[in-house]
Amino acid sequence: MWTCPKCGTKVDPSLDVCWRCGTSPEGVEDPTFVPADEAGPIEDPPVAPTLESIHSPQEGELAGTPTSELVSCYQAYSLMEAQFLANELNGQGIPALSDTHDMQDALGTWQGNPRVWVRADDLPRARAWLEEYDRENKGRRHVGE
Repeated sequence: MWTCPKCGTKVDPSLDVCWRCGTSPEGVEDPTFVPADEAGPIEDPPVAPTLESIHSPQEGELAGTPTSELVSCYQAYSLMEAQFLANELNGQGIPALSDTHDMQDALGTWQGNPRVWVRADDLPRARAWLEEYDRENKGRRHVGE
């Protein structure tokens, strides 16, 4: 700790100036210093949360597909699982998207769980991969029991 030569406040040694008056340990005052109590809040721009795929579909591959042509291929337990599975499908070369909102709380039913979406043409390949994923996942759950 050091003591401010101007106001006598005890100051943490990690600070270069007094937190109360802006004076250095050598007694040099910072004319632009404003105490935190007088400065007001620091405004940060709003941040909109997004879920982005690690393996995004190629430009125009799925992004330009009308939502009417997308079909649900999996109903996940959580947004995290839906995003994970969409990433995995994309890694397998099957363009996929996941819901970004979980409507289960709003709807109060299983129907509100987040889903993974693919083009109708990719549905058979996606379902085959997801069935294998489910088989492997169930096997892992039972191993620890």
